[in-house]
Amino acid sequence: MAIVSLILAVVVLVLIGVGIAIGLVACAVTAALVGLGVVSSSVVVGMRSGRAADGVRVFLLQCGIIAGVPAGVFGAWLTGSLMMTEFQGAVDWPVLVCGGLAGALAGILVALALNAMWRRLHAWAVVRLPEVTGGGV
Repeated sequence: MAIVSLILAVVVLVLIGVGIAIGLVACAVTAALVGLGVVSSSVVVGMRSGRAADGVRVFLLQCGIIAGVPAGVFGAWLTGSLMMTEFQGAVDWPVLVCGGLAGALAGILVALALNAMWRRLHAWAVVRLPEVTGGGV
């Protein structure tokens, strides 16, 4: 019986540790977004337009750009490093700038796709769940 209790205690402690780690990562991401002004600018856009959907769209676009630029730069750097024999030299700044621009464009496209999915899900929920969403026919 003591072995089972010990195993259960280890499992509980691991789950608590994972929960704390996920919470810390979420806090760090939130702090970064607040520090960059993404959250506040999205709220301002939503309040000025009078529609929460516009604030969500701006939030998704800003997050797409913020995530896309470093991903594009890293992808360009990695590609240049792997093809070093092809280029016969080091990865130059223009390659990294083009990678960042391509990453920003990809981030915008992903954000617009997420926005389209969110709008369709919202329209579906308004029709199917009128008592929850306050809408309906």
